[in-house]
Amino acid sequence: MGAYLRRLRKENDLRLVDVVKAGLVGSAPTLSRLENGESPLKPDRLLSLAQFYGVTDPDELKSLERLASRSQDTQWWEEFRDAIPGWLERLISVEASAQEIRTYEVHYVPGLLQRPEYARALMKHALPGTSAEDAEKQAARRDRAVRVRQTRRDVFSDSGGPDYYALVDEAVLARPVGGAQVMRLQLRELCSLEEDVDNIHIRVLPFSAGAEAMAPAPSITYLSFPAHREVDMVYLEVRNGGSYYTNPEDVDRYRLVLTSLWHKAADRGETLKILKRYIDKLSD
Repeated sequence: MGAYLRRLRKENDLRLVDVVKAGLVGSAPTLSRLENGESPLKPDRLLSLAQFYGVTDPDELKSLERLASRSQDTQWWEEFRDAIPGWLERLISVEASAQEIRTYEVHYVPGLLQRPEYARALMKHALPGTSAEDAEKQAARRDRAVRVRQTRRDVFSDSGGPDYYALVDEAVLARPVGGAQVMRLQLRELCSLEEDVDNIHIRVLPFSAGAEAMAPAPSITYLSFPAHREVDMVYLEVRNGGSYYTNPEDVDRYRLVLTSLWHKAADRGETLKILKRYIDKLSD
C-alpha cells in the first residue's frame, strides 16, 4: 500500500512537502515511513491520501479500505517471527494476495516447492548450533522455520491462489541436498506438482542453454497483483539477506529477464524427462 501511494504521488508530480502542506500528514518523514511500509496505514488515512491523489472509483476505494483493514489483522506467520528472517517477512505477507508469482533459482529448489525433509536439510546448514544447548534451540527454530515454509504452500490450495511459474537451473537437480533419499523425494515432488497441480508450472533451465541463460541474480522472485491492489514487486535473495524493488523500471527489467529465461528453458515434456533422469540416477 505504501508503494502504491508513492506511485500515485509521483504520478501527480507531488513532493513529500506538498502533501504535508495540504494537511494530509504531519511531516515529510511521516509520509516517507508510510510509503516505505515502516508505519501502519489506517483505512481513513489511506483513503484520504488516495482521494487527494485523484482516485475516485468507488470499487477501487473499497478495495483499498479492505486492504488497509486486513493489514491490521494478525497474520498466521506472526507467531513464527523468531523463525523468519526479517527480510523475508514482506514476501510472506504478500504471497497470498499475488495474482502471479514467477521465480528463478540457481542453487536450491524454490522455497514454495520444497518438501519438509529438503527444507530441513537446507536449514541445518543455514542455522547451525555452536554448543549442545544452542544446537537444541537451533533445531527447534529449524522445525518452526520448516513449518512456516510448509504453511506458505497453502496459497496454492486456496481459492483464487496465484499462478506459480518456477524456473529451476539444472544445477539444482545435480546438488543432492540432504543426501540421495531426500533429494529423490524432492525431485519426485517437483514431478507431481507439475503433473497434478493446475496453477503450478515448473521448467528446468538445462546446462545446454549455455551462457545466454545466465540470470543477473541467483534468486529472483517477481510478484504481480490484481489491478489497483498493490504495486508489482521483485524480490532478490542472497545468503543472509534480500532486497525488494517496486520501481517500475526495475520490475520491468527483471520481468523481461524471467520471460527470456522461460523461453530458453526446456518445455514441459522435456522438463519431466530431465527430472526423471535425475531421479533414476539417485536410485542407482
